[in-house]
Amino acid sequence: MPFICFNQHGEITFISRKAKHLLGESLQVLPDCIDSGSFPKMQPYLKPFQGDTSLEVNMRGKDKLFLLCDVHLSWENKIATIIFIPKDEKMQVLEEKLVALKQRLASTDFELFEKKEALELAVKELNALSGPFLPISDKMAFVPLFGDITEEKMETITHHVLDAVNEGEYDEILFDLSATGNIEKQGLLKLKQLFSMIQYMNGNQVKLMGVKPSHARKLNEFAGDFNIQSERSLKAVLKKSRP
Repeated sequence: MPFICFNQHGEITFISRKAKHLLGESLQVLPDCIDSGSFPKMQPYLKPFQGDTSLEVNMRGKDKLFLLCDVHLSWENKIATIIFIPKDEKMQVLEEKLVALKQRLASTDFELFEKKEALELAVKELNALSGPFLPISDKMAFVPLFGDITEEKMETITHHVLDAVNEGEYDEILFDLSATGNIEKQGLLKLKQLFSMIQYMNGNQVKLMGVKPSHARKLNEFAGDFNIQSERSLKAVLKKSRP
């Protein structure tokens, strides 16, 4: 192992062959072989003490400005021995592994971000298809709702339904709950808001059909007065609208 010895005055008394190879041969005092930034670390141990200590120090390398080392220091008969183990090679390997890991994580994060965006887009498109706006005539439109009524789904459906209502002059807009499953509280409140906005835009109440007993309980429990008209079926509405 590379080591050097020095006395209580900081004068170097011996340099091992391996230490000369790493630090050079013309070393006279301790500051010649320890970087000034690391020297304050060493000062508490420059006077004789019992036992030994270990610390991390930047040595002045013969071929390198800094040589990071694990240093083990002990005193005996007013002579201190410093054994130092260079960490450069080990640190370089660890740094290379760390850089490679960071690159992998960055690549993985980007791939996950892309997949997340694609998934969010697919969910948004699926939600839009779960409530298509279908014009039946110039004055009538039909919106069948599919699947569970959730807040996220109703936000997407609300956006494209209101765009369609704004572009046309519909007197009757019919919503069908026949193909819906579970109705969440927040989804139901969003549905109520949509009905209110449609009524505000065209002045007419929304017509609702396909209401199951479980739907009716949810409507009464969470939405209160829905201010809508109930119809038995689309066929019945079309039959009534015929001259």
